[in-house]
Amino acid sequence: MTKKIRMVATTVAAIAIASLALSGCSSSAGGEAGGKKTVAFVSTQAAGDDSGVDDLVAGLKKIKTADDVNTKYVESTDPSGYESSIRNVAQSGANVIAGAFPDITNALDGVAPDFPDTQFVHIFADPPQKKIANLTTVSFDVYKALYLSGYAAGTLTKSNTVGWIGGAGSPLLYANFHAYKAGAEAANPRVKVLSGIVGSFSDPSKARDIALGMISQGADLLQTDAGGSSVGIIQAAATASALVFTDASAAVAQQNPKTVVGLTYLRFGDALKEAVTRILKSGKSLGTYAASLDKDLVGVQIADSFLNGGSDRVADVKALQPKLDDLKKQIVDGSVKVAYDTDGI
Repeated sequence: MTKKIRMVATTVAAIAIASLALSGCSSSAGGEAGGKKTVAFVSTQAAGDDSGVDDLVAGLKKIKTADDVNTKYVESTDPSGYESSIRNVAQSGANVIAGAFPDITNALDGVAPDFPDTQFVHIFADPPQKKIANLTTVSFDVYKALYLSGYAAGTLTKSNTVGWIGGAGSPLLYANFHAYKAGAEAANPRVKVLSGIVGSFSDPSKARDIALGMISQGADLLQTDAGGSSVGIIQAAATASALVFTDASAAVAQQNPKTVVGLTYLRFGDALKEAVTRILKSGKSLGTYAASLDKDLVGVQIADSFLNGGSDRVADVKALQPKLDDLKKQIVDGSVKVAYDTDGI
């Protein structure tokens, strides 16, 4: 799965934006300060680039407002410090501690058992192999959204060649690719689906090279699944008049109105808020919680900027929309099955 994962260098501007987003949020120790509970989010990626992290920061702010709790944002971008950052927050007395994305898995799984009275939440994760009583994992059915975007790609391609580019090799992203491929083939049995792995969520230059390689093989529509690397794929597509469905933000789509057809979205912040609110009310782990297509926490949307951007493919894309709407309904009601295939590529 993919989703808007960004790994970029921490900058003063990013920290400032994160601070503004959480102005008024608590940074003091003590989960029950002032009679309020404390919810903390430990981010392994810098905020401030309109990515999934910013969505999570916004979700944290919603929790503060809706549930009347203290909130704390901690940025820990050095992998060697992930575990110590989480442990420090737990020792400060936070009641609920959340982290996001696969790279924080070992740190959360390592710290949670040592603090049984604290609830931990892992956003965008598969459940641990051994159950941890106070850990909630929130998995996103992104692969179902990728099936939809694959169907769109198979429908729109003129060259019968499309490509998917992921940020890293992981079961979640492998599942996204296989679903994308299945969707493309369901729409167009003649389609050829190329795949590539950047090896980083913060290397747009390498992603651009991979994209250009696919375009040289005839791909006229690409799917980005690479977080901060995705902008390089969009840049490559723009130079070759190829089209893109992207995991990047609406702001990126607006900057490329003739290239970015649509967005494969994950509502990270809303999923964080929903999971944490339920935990605060129940006082216990949710186990595994699915952020699903039927809850509109994942999906595909056509970019308004594309529809208004002057592309000669607008009519084709408008004709596609009702097909995507019908297909989504069929996936939700189970009449169309999308396999969760994590085999490597």
